[in-house]
Amino acid sequence: MEIFRLVYWMKYVVPTLQNVDGYIFFDRDDIGSEGIRAEALQGYASLQEAQSWMNIILLGEFISEVAGDEWDADAPLINQLLSIFKEAWSFQIKARFPGVDFNIEKVVDNEYGDIGLRIVQPASPLPLE
Repeated sequence: MEIFRLVYWMKYVVPTLQNVDGYIFFDRDDIGSEGIRAEALQGYASLQEAQSWMNIILLGEFISEVAGDEWDADAPLINQLLSIFKEAWSFQIKARFPGVDFNIEKVVDNEYGDIGLRIVQPASPLPLE
């Protein structure tokens, strides 16, 4: 893997977090909370629905680029890799937004053979400052 690809992937898999009306969103494109709000409200019925879809980070391409195409989404090492990302994201969320209730869920797309994670929050998120 070349260094520019590594930088791309690190920004993609460990992006900046933004508070959009109490919902945590990944800001992969550096558009800020207003840009995320506009994108979310343009394509989704609510911020909660937008968060559920916009916060999915698929890792299959990253795994293939690093380790080749022969990997299994249920392999112990893949689950260990997902756990590392979950821990890093959890640390960042807890540090920036203490007291926020959130879950990080595994997402598997069997049709395309992809795997990833997403951050979701309850219907009534805690106010973020």
